[in-house]
Amino acid sequence: MADTAATMMSKMTLSSTPSLVAKREPGKAGRAVDILSNITPITLKKNVAYFKYDLRMYAIFSKKDGSEGTREFSKQTRDDYNEQERKKACTEIFLHLSKNQPIFRGDLIYDRAAILFSTLKLDGVTGTDQKFSLSPAVQSVCPDAIRVDVTIKQAADTFQVTSNDLNSCVNADFKNESKGLMEVLNLATSQIPFFSPKDYIVYGNGNIYLLEPNKFGFQDNEAPSIGKDKYTGIGLSKGVKILEGNNKPGGKDYMPALVLDVKKTAFHFDNHLLTSKIEALYGPNQFPPLAVLNRDLKDIRCLTTHKKASIVIGSFTNGPVGKATFTDRDGKQTSVVSYYETRYNVKITRPDLPGVIDKHQRNIYPTDILKVAPNQRVKASQQTKETVETLIKVSAIKPEIRFKQTQRLAQLLQLHSKAAEATGVTVPANQPPLAVPARQLGPVGLLGGQGSMAGPSWRGSNRFVVGAKVEKWAAFLFFNGGGRPRFNPHQVFQGFVPKLMEAGNRKGMFIPPPAISDAIEVKGHVDGLVSEAVKKAASAGCTFVLIVSDDRIKSHDQLKYEELVYKITTQEVTLAKAAQVAFEGKVQTMENIIMKTNVKLRGMNHVLAGDNGLHHSSDAIIMGIFVQQPRGMSAKEIEGGAMPSMPAVIGLSANNGNLQAAPPQQRELASQQYFTTAYKFANPREWMTGETQRQTLKKMVIDALKQFKENRGKIPNKVIVYRGGVSEGMLPYIASVERDAFHAAFTELNASYKPALVIIACSKEHNERFYHKVFPTAAPGARVDTNLPPGLIVDRVAVNPELNEFYLQSHKALQGTAKATKYTLLHESSGRLTNDAIQHMTNALCHLHEVVNSTTAIPTPLYVAEESAKRAVNIYHHVKGIAENYNLDEINRTLSPSGLGSRINARAGM
Repeated sequence: MADTAATMMSKMTLSSTPSLVAKREPGKAGRAVDILSNITPITLKKNVAYFKYDLRMYAIFSKKDGSEGTREFSKQTRDDYNEQERKKACTEIFLHLSKNQPIFRGDLIYDRAAILFSTLKLDGVTGTDQKFSLSPAVQSVCPDAIRVDVTIKQAADTFQVTSNDLNSCVNADFKNESKGLMEVLNLATSQIPFFSPKDYIVYGNGNIYLLEPNKFGFQDNEAPSIGKDKYTGIGLSKGVKILEGNNKPGGKDYMPALVLDVKKTAFHFDNHLLTSKIEALYGPNQFPPLAVLNRDLKDIRCLTTHKKASIVIGSFTNGPVGKATFTDRDGKQTSVVSYYETRYNVKITRPDLPGVIDKHQRNIYPTDILKVAPNQRVKASQQTKETVETLIKVSAIKPEIRFKQTQRLAQLLQLHSKAAEATGVTVPANQPPLAVPARQLGPVGLLGGQGSMAGPSWRGSNRFVVGAKVEKWAAFLFFNGGGRPRFNPHQVFQGFVPKLMEAGNRKGMFIPPPAISDAIEVKGHVDGLVSEAVKKAASAGCTFVLIVSDDRIKSHDQLKYEELVYKITTQEVTLAKAAQVAFEGKVQTMENIIMKTNVKLRGMNHVLAGDNGLHHSSDAIIMGIFVQQPRGMSAKEIEGGAMPSMPAVIGLSANNGNLQAAPPQQRELASQQYFTTAYKFANPREWMTGETQRQTLKKMVIDALKQFKENRGKIPNKVIVYRGGVSEGMLPYIASVERDAFHAAFTELNASYKPALVIIACSKEHNERFYHKVFPTAAPGARVDTNLPPGLIVDRVAVNPELNEFYLQSHKALQGTAKATKYTLLHESSGRLTNDAIQHMTNALCHLHEVVNSTTAIPTPLYVAEESAKRAVNIYHHVKGIAENYNLDEINRTLSPSGLGSRINARAGM
């Protein structure tokens, strides 16, 4: 098994060396503007040596058999509670060592785990472990320890770096990058928060949360409770970058800098009894469905109250814990509740609740003897609708307020202190944020069915460019009989459907009266009713199903699954939105709904006006690719025989359709800009048994290219890819493994087929923010948007000195501070594309979402691909629940669309 695991992991190495595009001249198009950022330059003292050591700390305890057991404090973990406990112990031991052991000399920089830097070489410490044994009293985390052992040796990777090594920290091919100095910078800028546990709690090296936000001027309403079981944590997100720095076009200064931003995160309330948490979430004396419990509580770590231990929630028993039994050591079936009440003298007050099944040992625990462990952030999978809505609301900070808060929070790092000066890594107290040169691109021209418009926001044309036609369709009302709705559901439905038909036909669509029009009362589970409704419509030959549903009825995931089963287009409109149209005359609401309907039915609302942009090339296929990865598997898990529990999903969108319904003079233009979509489930990136993720991607690319040829009658000579969901660490993988998947697809189609390939990585997973130098002010009684305007480009000073990066803020923020998307040109085989050409194409493609009359934050092909991947994940969870494993062929056969050809989703918050 070990050999098999080693083989699997060896296949994870890059299949070929990343070969990135040489740094190109920044763009010139647009009007020059000067702006500010949340970037602060770091002053790095010259000629400072940093020596790196591997520092390990262990608690030694006695086992029942008299042998010694070991618990490593310095081992990294993803578990929030364990991370903080281990770092607390490491901090206590390190402070003892630094005061009492003479070899710990020089100015020390410590990560509270296994990495120690010193500005002096430590006497007697070599590449072989030197060991210290200490009293267990030097730490407070493991009270049953009989001693603490510490080992230290020179680091095996890079023992010595200097402050003069900045230019080795970044490299265009990723091969020779030195991470040693970056480690120093990241750790040195976090030392004050690391060693101030009464004021801050720090996750990793750069997520610093305030224990008392009021000390930094935050009001209680800026960090509200979320329901009765969670709260909002406020802090600072800190990163370190090496940037271009030089204000001259093409210049490189290799400037070290901090990137700082306000961060708000949901936390679980500490020490809540799990029973109390369940009651807070779902109400007293309630028995929530098992699927709901698993969704909201899985992976929370809990402390046991009957003895000192902790467990992770893996799942719940199918029935009440009062009926649960286990096999004891004598082979007898024993009641779980009786066991705890008898052996530990605890009273189980909620035997009606399901029991908790420990994720690792699979033991069963009543919720009454578990309490939520402290310092746990709420994972994405645990976030309820209320959690998401609260975080969105409190994180929507106006730019001028966010800018001031960031500047204030930066002071907690105390990088102007004497301690910082001793490490050689400082930021003067009065250091201003980095000023950045930017360019404002001109408006993008658009064409409707009648007349022209221009972005970034516009009034829609009286007619669509391509009005969809639906010969036969069905409309269903799903309503809940309880409560007192503001409007009668039947009256809303009867008023809305004719107005939908009227609006569509006026725009150039063909929507006759529905062949089926039914009202369905929902008294229990809705899934079966949705399934029957869609089946009825499909049996009658309908090609479109509209559902108007009460806001309290959750039918969307089932509806989208039925869309797959019956290959029928579906759309859901909430009763509240329908009422706005039927009774309140909300013109824009109707406009948004009918635009969405037209795009779903293979219509097109507007197109980009023709220009010389690359996106208008008739021989170019433009793809958006978004990969939703599951939780990564470790080498240890793979070696131990673990199987992936959740597949990855690849969403792919491409302009490979053919809009025959378009006017002849606009047919080619419209087809170039109509983005179809598909998704496939894939194995996780690190899983090398069976079909690899790279092979799944290759198959999807082949399908997309074949579809282009079938619909457009030609083979594309240019393949342009926008790859989303990208972190900096993934760039080498995309620039090698995924690039090679494209080349393999080309070769499989035809050995002589060698189109020009362009790969652009897109990321919002960064913390860079840009601001006006002087925030605009509004006249009395007026409102003003203090965000930077859409169409803003940054490709100098605040970018990587070796990579072809640029930031584009293409959208208008509906609330809070807009965040520009970062783009990195990873591959461009022709060698002829300029930054101006790429930036113009990218900005233009942000105008084609079609569902709203404004731009999006990312190009449309990527937007559609990402939404498709999200839909796949939702359908998978809806159908499979909390699955322990999967069969890739089976889920792709039953849960994936059959092919590219239409826009299977057109999300606009309806």
